[in-house]
Amino acid sequence: MTNRNYGPLMRRVYETGFMLDDLLLYLDTHPCDPNALACYKQASADYANAVSAFESQCGPLTIAGVDCSSYWTWVESPWPWEGGCE
Repeated sequence: MTNRNYGPLMRRVYETGFMLDDLLLYLDTHPCDPNALACYKQASADYANAVSAFESQCGPLTIAGVDCSSYWTWVESPWPWEGGCE
């Protein structure tokens, strides 16, 4: 699976993940803030979409993205150091 969009896809994963982490920290001290809860829901969906877009074009990002319904697919995609998804 070779993809030239690795950089922008990974950047989107990082950005949405950072936003999600930041909102989680805020919600630790403001658990009843309805605006923060709505932002968290949106950020969570955005992060899931970013990870899904990355994995559909570049292969699994984490072990949770591995399809093992019939056999172990983790090794099908080139590893990052092999230059598969650049």
